[in-house]
Amino acid sequence: MKFNQQTKKTCMLLASAFIISLTSCDSSQESVNVKSKTTLKGPTTGILTNTAPVAGVSYIASSGSTGITDAQGVFRYNHGDNVKFKLGELVIGDIEASAIVTPIELAAGNENKLKNLLILLQSLDSDDNPANGISIPAEAASAVKSTLNLEADPATFADTATLQAARESAGIPGEIKSVEEASEYFLSQGVTLLSSHIWVKYDNQSASIIHIAENGSGEYLQGEATADDSCDENRICGGSTIIKAGVEYGITRAEEFDTRGFKLTGSPSIDTNLRAGLSHPRPTWRIHTNGDELIISDIIVAQRERQQSGLFGELFHISRPIELSSDDEPIPTEIKEKRYAKMDNVTNGIVGAWGLNKDTVKSKLFLFFPNSRFMLIDPTGQTYQSEESKCGTPGVEFASYAFDSSTKALKISSFIYDTNGCVGFSDSSDKSISFDISSDGNTATLTTQGEAPVILYRASN
Repeated sequence: MKFNQQTKKTCMLLASAFIISLTSCDSSQESVNVKSKTTLKGPTTGILTNTAPVAGVSYIASSGSTGITDAQGVFRYNHGDNVKFKLGELVIGDIEASAIVTPIELAAGNENKLKNLLILLQSLDSDDNPANGISIPAEAASAVKSTLNLEADPATFADTATLQAARESAGIPGEIKSVEEASEYFLSQGVTLLSSHIWVKYDNQSASIIHIAENGSGEYLQGEATADDSCDENRICGGSTIIKAGVEYGITRAEEFDTRGFKLTGSPSIDTNLRAGLSHPRPTWRIHTNGDELIISDIIVAQRERQQSGLFGELFHISRPIELSSDDEPIPTEIKEKRYAKMDNVTNGIVGAWGLNKDTVKSKLFLFFPNSRFMLIDPTGQTYQSEESKCGTPGVEFASYAFDSSTKALKISSFIYDTNGCVGFSDSSDKSISFDISSDGNTATLTTQGEAPVILYRASN
């Protein structure tokens, strides 16, 4: 085939565009979170819960601690332990110990076991009301036999003679919970289970925050300080931005659950971060907590392993003939996780999260991180005195800060993100700011030069 001049130009343009696309894909990897997980040691406690505490379950930790979970669901272990939970002869879970243990952890990836554990725990509750906590009588626990198959079909598990005998031995009222009843209750409490902390994921250049109200309302606030991105979870990129720095506020609810956690869907009344928040969950997106971390997982297409170390080597490698697969050959997938930590908190110090209104999450949230980074999540666009502002909009700020605890002087500088107009610290860069923390560390008085002081409430724990 003969190439004319126009054809040569076209080929060169296509090759250049392809190389650029390879480069852009290679540089779009997520930044590494600078907050490393601290390795804790020594004794601690955890809570066994079915979204409400579970009492009456025996446990033994690998360090030797043994006992029965109390009315608050508390069990004792050492950091790094495995812990085995038992009802009578039956081991209901042998897992890595954590601050919160739910049937999701106990099931260890087995869907049948997860549903049957919900049936078992709720059906052995002494007053047949899991909403006020589950208390399993000693008579019922001791009657549970090892022959009870937690991996059986949940549709028939409720008819198991062993389960019925355990209930009768303790005179438990009501009926054995069906899989539908047990699952519906667990699902209804999923959002509350995730609300124990303000969850953060941050480094020196970005931050992501999730705050869910503890009152069971489903009210949530989410802030993203991140660079514009046009690529989805599978790194499929389009021409328009789908993720940007911004804020999201609304109501979230749990629609379903499985062994990876709950699928939450947000209904936001404020959404300036495009598809970055709970308003746009993917179908396979799940979320759960072990008490120490909030874990968001998704099933994505497995990325092809790079065969060549250099860009041009990779270019010529993938230019080889494509091997077509069968139509019924499954697409390889993998589970990708994002882990959020509890917001750092220093008693009597500035590090922590501070809210402008302690009665709602629809309020400015000030976060001071230990790496000298600051973030403001603003769902209102109002002034600190909750007054309307013509130049303010809902958004976020992300910057550096310096605090002198002796003089109470606070300096915010080097703004990386500023999307809330004129109502944050970015509009006060030329003014003196004081941050006076109360003696008990629970409140602080924020005073900006020329403005009335406001009281902030510590929101982190």
